Amino acid sequence: MNRPWLMFLLLGLTSLLGRSIAFAQGSPDSPSSLALSTMFSPLDAPERKTMGLLQRNFLEMAGGSDSELEIAIVIDGTDSMSAELAGVRKSIERMLADLQRFRKKEVRAAIVVYRDHGSPSGEVVIPLERFTSDQSEIDKAVESLKPESGAPYFYELTDLGLHTAITRLPWSEDPNVTKWIMLFGDAPPYLESYRDAKVEGAHRRFSNELIISLARKNGIQINSVLCTSSDDNVASYKEVIDTTRDFMTQMSTESGGIMLDLSYPAIQEALVDAGKRPEVQYATIAPITAADLAAVSRYASDETGDDGAAKLRDVRIAVIPHAPVSLMQFDPTSDPVRVATAIRTQFASLPGVRTISPIDIQRQLRRLRADGMADEQVMRGLAGRLGVDYLVWGKVMPQNASIQTAAYRRRDGEKVVQVAYDGDRSKIVDVMLSAAAKQPDDTEALVQFAKQVESSSLRALINEPIAQSNATVAELLSSIEALEQSLAFIAGDDEATALLDSALQSATSATEAEPRNAVAWWLRSNASFNLAAGDFMHGRNAEAKQRMVDVKESLRNAVRQLRQLKSESLSREIAADEALLVRGDTKLAIENYEALAVDTMPLKAQLRGHWMLAGIYAGDWGTPETMIDLNKSRLHIIEILANWPESPEASQLKRWLLWDDQSDQSRHNFLPRIHVNLTQMDKV
Repeated sequence: MNRPWLMFLLLGLTSLLGRSIAFAQGSPDSPSSLALSTMFSPLDAPERKTMGLLQRNFLEMAGGSDSELEIAIVIDGTDSMSAELAGVRKSIERMLADLQRFRKKEVRAAIVVYRDHGSPSGEVVIPLERFTSDQSEIDKAVESLKPESGAPYFYELTDLGLHTAITRLPWSEDPNVTKWIMLFGDAPPYLESYRDAKVEGAHRRFSNELIISLARKNGIQINSVLCTSSDDNVASYKEVIDTTRDFMTQMSTESGGIMLDLSYPAIQEALVDAGKRPEVQYATIAPITAADLAAVSRYASDETGDDGAAKLRDVRIAVIPHAPVSLMQFDPTSDPVRVATAIRTQFASLPGVRTISPIDIQRQLRRLRADGMADEQVMRGLAGRLGVDYLVWGKVMPQNASIQTAAYRRRDGEKVVQVAYDGDRSKIVDVMLSAAAKQPDDTEALVQFAKQVESSSLRALINEPIAQSNATVAELLSSIEALEQSLAFIAGDDEATALLDSALQSATSATEAEPRNAVAWWLRSNASFNLAAGDFMHGRNAEAKQRMVDVKESLRNAVRQLRQLKSESLSREIAADEALLVRGDTKLAIENYEALAVDTMPLKAQLRGHWMLAGIYAGDWGTPETMIDLNKSRLHIIEILANWPESPEASQLKRWLLWDDQSDQSRHNFLPRIHVNLTQMDKV
């Protein structure tokens, strides 16, 4: 497993008029329940664009504050909200727990329920009249939330509920205390012009301007959640949805809060996906700062090692599919892509080389290609955008099965070295470095790197074949490429699943063709594990269980063939994965991952070692209590953030830790333990 989603895991809509997603009335998994369960969780917040933007805003609003928080839950208690009331009853405790992880000081809650004129319990009730963090008091108040019908109108006394919360709850007078209202409702208040002579109480009590003015005066942010409605109110819901949306938007916008609209199908789908994820435990680490990163950054280190010998300078290389820009695509099974995969994989096996992921290449190339530049101009611009020292690009000539490839330097787009090759493709990098090393009096970084490789034992490593036949080599390269491309998507995403299915198919074909190929079995375990993770996150436990059986059997087969591998880093990685996932020998796994994390290993191997050790020491992967060490976990996280800041691993960590790019520090110091149950699936 050579990527983060393999191990430690892991963007104008039609309004929903009624429920296009089936939420049974009274169901605890209503949209409100799912929203409360995810909106303040960096792990669970859905990634889809329509939801992700809103969720990130909630996370930004919630995290890292030194102040106490008072939060008033103001909820519509009429019959049309029966499912949402059930959802709030279920999920408010989880929401408060998530908030408490964010806040460095106490989080206290109060509850206000508004209904309509004529409701048996009254227009407004306050089940929890004071702000408290006592969970038993909160639970008691939440259990009292029952739907009631009132006057025969869909409009409610939302304005009265907000006014009551603002004026009757005992808000702190301390200006340092943060104050929120969380408004849940499916209907707007009465229009200010509405009057009914037969039902005098059915009218607007307070204007929008007054409510907003009172909220601002008291330093209260109103956060609104536009809920779905019961099935028998579809027509009324449809009639007033725009009015409800406008009202809530104004309340939130003008008081500094946020509005979340659950009426959109895409948002509901994202919530449903997030809600299927099993609840996890968290490990608490100390905050991480810019000073922590600077202390271990390899970029600020000396150019010599502890023994005084010169260290290989990191060389950044992007390898592009070997095809004309106008015809370039990233199909893992195409020959131009396989050539690029082979070159990139070989370079990545060398210490001191950073290779750029095909995901980043594809994204930047798409932007440049739209400008209509010539191929050479596109490549020069691509090298600059990717921030690489060299860009490797060429073409495949099917008529004679040969390859032309060249390394272009970033600063001027000139070719530093160019080779034509019609032999064993596994030796392309060796040929390129050999050609570069022969260039006299050239101080280019790639040439100097090539000369150091030429005089070391690394050449044997470059030329290690990954399979016996060309057909199997092609399958393995397609599997590697598909696995790496799937990094662009969240676990369980349809596109990620398609790529992982392709990777698994290619790896399986390779294991059938060459049953004694360790790399093939290892890639198969990778693809199966990530598919299992996607199944598990979406509640498909039976499928996840079956895939974990294949993961472990594939790792057993890979370990049986380790003696055939010359690469120490790959051998260590496979042995570590098998020790962790098959034997459950955490000590042996740690020994091998620690061996990967040393400076003499390839950079990608080092990253993998730090990543897995961060998770193991945090208590993930079923780590025995006696081996959990949160300080060690934190140190490995710092290494990743400092020395692989652009990696998917760093991006995931920054999301979990709510990393503040302006101050370069974490604001949410909790790591999710998400793999314990998954790794035991096949034993259940």
